[in-house]
Amino acid sequence: MDFIVYIILLIIGGCFGGGMAGLLGVGGGLIFTPIQYYLLLASGVEQSIALPMAFATSLAVIFVTMIRGSYEHWHNGFVVMDYLPLLMILGFIGAITGAFISTHIDVGFLQFLFGLMCIVVVINMILIKYPDNDDNISKSRIKHALLGLVAGLLCGLLGVGGGIIMIPVLTILLKYPTHKAIGTSSASIIATSLGGLIAYIIIGWNVVGLPEFSLGYVNMVQFIVLTLISTIVVGYAAKLSKNVNDSILKVFHILVVLYIGLKMLGVL
Repeated sequence: MDFIVYIILLIIGGCFGGGMAGLLGVGGGLIFTPIQYYLLLASGVEQSIALPMAFATSLAVIFVTMIRGSYEHWHNGFVVMDYLPLLMILGFIGAITGAFISTHIDVGFLQFLFGLMCIVVVINMILIKYPDNDDNISKSRIKHALLGLVAGLLCGLLGVGGGIIMIPVLTILLKYPTHKAIGTSSASIIATSLGGLIAYIIIGWNVVGLPEFSLGYVNMVQFIVLTLISTIVVGYAAKLSKNVNDSILKVFHILVVLYIGLKMLGVL
């Protein structure tokens, strides 16, 4: 593949991923991962290496991107701090665990289950009214801990930040208003992505056949380009989300989750 085309496609991916991260509080891995995966395959990297490398590099980009996005959401007052440490600690542990499990399980099966879960989430998002204030936010530490752990496991297993499941759960089950679910998800993803990233670097450290400029399973060329672009875009997108109506964000989020679910199930 021509190097210029390679970089252009990375830039486009960085714009889409950063936009999703800022507007919806998801890490953008579901954009970053497939783009990197197919670019690596087109560059001659073996499939067995390309997939975990796409996962790992996505998490590296997500980690940096969500620091910027979370700051904007915190500045806007949309990060609920009460249970954030619990979400982050359990998310970090779950992500490390998920990354190591991913080397011993069929990722295709996991993607299928993830797709089904996305469809169930979409149905609930359509049928259930989102809360519009803080009055009923769940005070259950167990529910927050379980959410952090599950989101972290998904992060490590599939190279996503975890927000794609965290936001619906925060809104539907834990009664977070949409904007605060997005902001809190963004902050917790910093921990889940870091945990998965560390694990993938360790797992890939002595793997034979990695392309040049690799740190474990992290491809530094893709990391630098995607990080530069997505970090710029995520800040603007997070600022924009402050002025977007909750209903519009909900519809947009439903469409994104539905597309991801159908893609994971092989329908699209």
